[in-house]
Amino acid sequence: MDERAVLAMLQLADSGFPSGAYTLSGGLETLVEEGIVRGAEDVAGCLRSMLLGRSARGDLAALVAAHRAAAGDPPDGEAIVVIDRSLDATKLAAEERVGARRVGRRIALEAERLTGSAIVHQFSEAIAAATTPGTAAVATGIAAVAMGIPEHEAALAAGHASALAFLTVAVRLGRIGHGDQQRLLREAGETIIHAVDIAQATDARTFRPFAPGLDIAMARHETAPGRLFAS
Repeated sequence: MDERAVLAMLQLADSGFPSGAYTLSGGLETLVEEGIVRGAEDVAGCLRSMLLGRSARGDLAALVAAHRAAAGDPPDGEAIVVIDRSLDATKLAAEERVGARRVGRRIALEAERLTGSAIVHQFSEAIAAATTPGTAAVATGIAAVAMGIPEHEAALAAGHASALAFLTVAVRLGRIGHGDQQRLLREAGETIIHAVDIAQATDARTFRPFAPGLDIAMARHETAPGRLFAS
């Protein structure tokens, strides 16, 4: 990548990018509340499940597919809608669907404001017209194209960002400290790379995320009496 692409990648993946993703726990809050996740090794197991079970054949695969469609000459807006709808259909818990749509809408709006990209504008209009749900992963893939970030690097950055966000939730819930957070993030590096490899080899017509423990936790979160996070 050239230097501007590196900087764009850092900007899009940074926790300061106003997407609202930090409000989601991915089911971890429920697992902590119910005493299933108690310490660093439990968190590490959940992170691995999230990356390889859910993201590799779900969100990351959709990001890659959307990036390819948006990078075409011309960009394939119809394919992006199909990818977006397909990913949304794999999200079993209502909170995950709502959260992914809310974050995706914000990413698309920010990317359009920053880049003026025609394909990002088209995607934002489709979201506003309710013809596509606007999932976060698909919005990220399109935004990466608009910001000049290559496919592989965009997926790596997204995997890193989702891992960091998950571990930050564990810190806020008091299950790990900042030292363990950084250790687990570094140890997850090979898992993130493997997840991206799987995502790049996944057919966009066959998204199949599988992390039932996290899915059930998110579904149970909807009826929790007290909630710090939105999922």
